[in-house]
Amino acid sequence: MENIRRVVEEKESPTMGEREDEFSLQRKELWEKRIELEKEWNLYEGEEEDWINIGVWIKTRILEALLKLTGFYNRGLRNASNVQLRRLRFIFPNLPQELHGFKILFATDLHLSKKHLGWYISVESLLKNFKEEVDLILLGGDYRFGYFGEENFVVPLIRDMLASINSRYGVYGVMGNHDVSNVKDQFERSGIKILVNEGLELEHNSAKIWLGGVDDPHGFKSSDVSLSLLGRSENTFTILLSHSPDVFEESALWNVDLLLCGHTHGGQIAFPLIGPVYFNTKAPRKYGYGKWNYLKMQGYTSSGVGTTDVPVRFYTVPEIVIITLFRMPFEDDLTLVLKGKKS
Repeated sequence: MENIRRVVEEKESPTMGEREDEFSLQRKELWEKRIELEKEWNLYEGEEEDWINIGVWIKTRILEALLKLTGFYNRGLRNASNVQLRRLRFIFPNLPQELHGFKILFATDLHLSKKHLGWYISVESLLKNFKEEVDLILLGGDYRFGYFGEENFVVPLIRDMLASINSRYGVYGVMGNHDVSNVKDQFERSGIKILVNEGLELEHNSAKIWLGGVDDPHGFKSSDVSLSLLGRSENTFTILLSHSPDVFEESALWNVDLLLCGHTHGGQIAFPLIGPVYFNTKAPRKYGYGKWNYLKMQGYTSSGVGTTDVPVRFYTVPEIVIITLFRMPFEDDLTLVLKGKKS
């Protein structure tokens, strides 16, 4: 009887190939969902200053008028064009010894524009003077300023922007709610891999890192964290790239160690003492900008490089982020020798 039951279970259990086909189908369905929404919203036509809905147009026009009447508009433009280099350390007790000092350049929400060039000029100048080698460059989506029209122009601009940076393991990115699907192939032809609910294993000093990336969880709602982690070995240190912090709970449940995201622009417009009024995410306010923790996972939500709707910033600083991973406690060669662990 046990033998019969075992044979039946083996016949009913899907094979590895069948499971892979099922996962591929899930990815394809989510990608097709995005494309259908792009067509429904007619995102391939129009100009970068066309509006996604009348409500956004009204709010934007009122805000622009108020800023110009009060003389603050040009100050906001200057603020938005002053991109800063921000350095962060993340300390993990479970980080493999070999990954101590692993360095990532993280840039999100570039929002490149044909009209508003200030932040592109600023970040290009910033990176040309950046002389350090990094292990990985990660891009967090929203590569164009507007919602409509062609997005082809952003890829050569990004390649030029990153040309002076030496990244040991290459450049990876994800899609945001401003991006359209046909830009993915253009990125990949230029050597930038766009992760769409998928991941890959990197090896550094004989230690493994899993890098996953999800499609936009905010506007297109086409993300799946579990798909981005398929193939990950147990206990592998895991970095997940998401355009928005909306996936923070799901990511923690799948044992992600570090979640990097953007989308919120740090609020873009904030006030003294009060801070940002609106972060545009379903995640709680604490996840809207900066470093944060959830369960055992650490995360960072960047204020990003560019702006959208109105090309201004107040009391929020545009940024490129240099992230260094640290193990604590760290045992260098001398410490290991003293402990008798290394000859």
